[in-house]
Amino acid sequence: MAGERTEKATPKRRQDERKKGNVFQSRDICVALNLLVMFVALKCLGAYLYKYIQQTMVLFFKGAGNIKSLNYETVSKITTLAIGRTIVPALPLLLISGITYFLLSGFQTRFIFNTKRLAFKLERLNPLNGLKNFFSIRSYAQLIKSILIIVVVGLVIYSGIKDFSNTLLSYYSMPVAQTVYYVGNSVFNLFIKVCAVVVAIGILDYFYQWWHYEKSIRMTKQEIKEEYKMMEGDPVIKSELKNRQRKIATTRMMQRIPHADVVIANPQHYAVALKYDAYKNDAPVVIAKGRDYIALKIKEAAAEHGIRIEENPPLARALYKSVDIDCEIPPEFYQAVAEVLSYVYGVAEKDRI
Repeated sequence: MAGERTEKATPKRRQDERKKGNVFQSRDICVALNLLVMFVALKCLGAYLYKYIQQTMVLFFKGAGNIKSLNYETVSKITTLAIGRTIVPALPLLLISGITYFLLSGFQTRFIFNTKRLAFKLERLNPLNGLKNFFSIRSYAQLIKSILIIVVVGLVIYSGIKDFSNTLLSYYSMPVAQTVYYVGNSVFNLFIKVCAVVVAIGILDYFYQWWHYEKSIRMTKQEIKEEYKMMEGDPVIKSELKNRQRKIATTRMMQRIPHADVVIANPQHYAVALKYDAYKNDAPVVIAKGRDYIALKIKEAAAEHGIRIEENPPLARALYKSVDIDCEIPPEFYQAVAEVLSYVYGVAEKDRI
């Protein structure tokens, strides 16, 4: 059917959608990759965080022995110290997470920022629209994806905990530092497996979001035709504009004929007006040319202003086809044009005498 959206979006349609803030983006892949980066950062900062937490625990245990009584001032100092000691290790992780999500999101949207998405729209408060979105195919796909993530991640965690519990008894005979290291390493490996699963699901979501976005911006054949008309212009209006431009160019060209040195013409079809200024140009310049009706007008204007008209059909035809207006004649015409100009200048000199 003519009204079906079966055609791929044109570059203009994509640009218009981008201006509206409607761009392709998968948030799940951003979250998944961000989670992976966070765990890698946690692994790299593990030794520093372990040492910092150890120092914090020692500090609090030593301080606990010096507390004589709990009052508002004491509790306030302990709370402030606890918040400060918590923020310091968390700050680099939060910073890494924020920068990573910003970059991942920016790479997908090419760092577009559109305030139209933030503008208040009354239809967003309509409960019917909310129900339509709730029971839409996209909502069902999102639900299935969420259930899939929960089931798969749950199986991975269950498998990891089961393997970890089998080796848990062997940690009791190890020193505390070594036990903490092995437990931390096991937990980290489990989180990496979880991240791998989430990233794999995020990649699937990326392609699904791309497919859904491409489908949402498809166009009908009629929309493509209308867009083409808007870009190229209506044929009737375009033809009218060309006619007007041609008339303006012809008028300007005719105004320059009084400054010509000679008009080389074919008695019936072609006329070319030449001007030679030895101080400005290396060769004569075509300042006007035309065929049929325009050629007749050029000859009439030349006769009106006393410009000599030389009939030379081969030369007139060759100059008309080979040289554009405001361009110097090419070298192959130098000899023929020089003979014409010499004759014209000679006649003009005799007339003055």
